[in-house]
Amino acid sequence: MKVNRVKAFIASTLNHSLIVSALMVAPVITASVSGQVAPGQTWLTAGSAQAQELIQPASEQAAPRRIPGVSQDLIRRLTEVQVYLEPDPEEHPGREPDLDRAEEMLQRIARDMDRFNPFEQAQVHQYMAQLHFARDETARLIESFEAIVSKSPQIPTGLEAGAYQTLGQLYAQEERFEEALDAYRSWASLVTTIDSEQYYMLSYLFYQLGDLERAIVHVNAAVSRAEERGQVPQENWLVMQRALYFEQENYPALLTVIEKLVRHYPKLSYWDQLSSIYGLLERENDRLHSLEALYLMGGVERESMLIALASMFLERDVPYKAAKILHRGIYEDETIEPTADNLEMLANSWSLAQEAQRSLVEIEKAAAKSNKGDLFARLSAIYTINERYEEAIDAGEAALARGVSRSDQVYLRIGTAHVSLEQYDEAIEALEQAAKDKRSQETAEQWIGYAKREKERQERQRREEEAAQQPVETPAFPEEALTQPAG
Repeated sequence: MKVNRVKAFIASTLNHSLIVSALMVAPVITASVSGQVAPGQTWLTAGSAQAQELIQPASEQAAPRRIPGVSQDLIRRLTEVQVYLEPDPEEHPGREPDLDRAEEMLQRIARDMDRFNPFEQAQVHQYMAQLHFARDETARLIESFEAIVSKSPQIPTGLEAGAYQTLGQLYAQEERFEEALDAYRSWASLVTTIDSEQYYMLSYLFYQLGDLERAIVHVNAAVSRAEERGQVPQENWLVMQRALYFEQENYPALLTVIEKLVRHYPKLSYWDQLSSIYGLLERENDRLHSLEALYLMGGVERESMLIALASMFLERDVPYKAAKILHRGIYEDETIEPTADNLEMLANSWSLAQEAQRSLVEIEKAAAKSNKGDLFARLSAIYTINERYEEAIDAGEAALARGVSRSDQVYLRIGTAHVSLEQYDEAIEALEQAAKDKRSQETAEQWIGYAKREKERQERQRREEEAAQQPVETPAFPEEALTQPAG
């Protein structure tokens, strides 16, 4: 039982302020009042299944009760007590309550209790209840209300109903939940209407007693009655519904409740829960929209949620938003740890968003923090695209040293980088390694052929250049031939 969780939801409802109004539910001095319960009426609804039964009020008012009168002497004495319990500011301006004096007067009245009829005794107990309430004496306050209801049926129905309702609240406050529910059942049999707040209280009691089905039925009644009147259900009613449906793992119903919470009480925590329940129901587009709304409101601060949001944008081909979320989380808000994996994700996002330079910056940072060979292999590819061949070779060699999933591709990239640098021997050596894998064999052999031809062409050109630079020797003629006559 998640008792503490639900208790926390409604703790504010179990305070003395709710009891104040119940202390004076009927006039203190009255001779008679109409009753409100039909003979034989019970709190059960005939024919319904008890497991899901909604506590119902009386269907109609009953005949008036015959209430005994109150003597003028008692009226006078209680009126004097009231002056000390709660002085009227108009009749006694500036006068403070004197609870000790009020208690002394009530004790004198109580000595004559046996002379009073049941209604008069109930009147005395009402004043005692006021005294105990003022002194925060819960146990004695409960005793006073128990004494009031014990005088039924010779007290007004309204007084009895109010006393039972207050007892229900006091018992619940003391965690005497069975007694609280019994008090509310008695109260329900005396009234003709039950409002949303009271159905909510009944729901709480059923929850504390482990009856989730009836707890749900009664909180649903609280919510539906408010909505039928065009009113917004109170937040704590919806929170109770949320807790109960979560307990039952009824996620479709839970979603409906959280959507109401978001609409009527748009707290960040409810947006967070809305995103989570959309995820549980595999409504990924709705989950993305709710999580993005939460992010824009400043409610996404956990690294896991930020990463999840960025991932969803990447999955939907919206890399720029993913990159902005990751960049802000890493460098501005510092809510995302700049690990190699997170930096790599940021680099991927910038790359897909056609931000090549920003992608390169992040992949360099990621590689510097990583021992993943594949990350260095990717960095080598980026360097190659940007015609930074020497760095491409270094990154490729670092990738091979750490181990990669496709070494043939790395060798191929190293080989082509060497070709671009006209380092044909190194290129051929790397390309021959790439050719050992059938997946790269054809491409590698083509590059090997090209490298060999370029090497031969380069060597031939070098030889030709060297030959062209050699001095040309003129043939020598014998000296005597120069002196011989022609012919």
